Amino acid sequence: MFDKTATAKKDGDIYGGANVWFYKKEGADLYVLFQKRAQNVHNGGFYDSSSGGHLEEGEAPLSAALRETKEEIGVSLSPNDLDFLCSYIVRDKLCFMYLSDRTNKNDAFTLDPEEVDSLEWVSLADFEDFWQKNVKPCLRDDWLHHEVLKHQLEKLA
Repeated sequence: MFDKTATAKKDGDIYGGANVWFYKKEGADLYVLFQKRAQNVHNGGFYDSSSGGHLEEGEAPLSAALRETKEEIGVSLSPNDLDFLCSYIVRDKLCFMYLSDRTNKNDAFTLDPEEVDSLEWVSLADFEDFWQKNVKPCLRDDWLHHEVLKHQLEKLA
């Protein structure tokens, strides 16, 4: 059964989550934005998607992606700013992935200090090494998320 809540769930229930990945082009280079999680949260000190989190009860994935981006890094997006990449199930989570082209957007980031320590733009050339050394373990081990994201970024470069 699919349960959109982020609260405790029964064994076998699946909950939803949305991840947003910002990218930008600078000349011939492409960069992807990673969020470093605050020390006091789950997976604190590790890097994660640009923004993301659980779907609230009754919330659509796109709405969650927009809400989490505003809450975590202070950027207000419209639905047109997000490109749906894919959805898939890993363990007990139905994941929805979105990309947002931030080329020439000059976003003013306002980080939620309770959740986010810092942001880092990483070049596509350094993506693999950064992912393996710095990304939170559950995302690092999610080969499908990694491969889909990397493939799409390479197509965009």
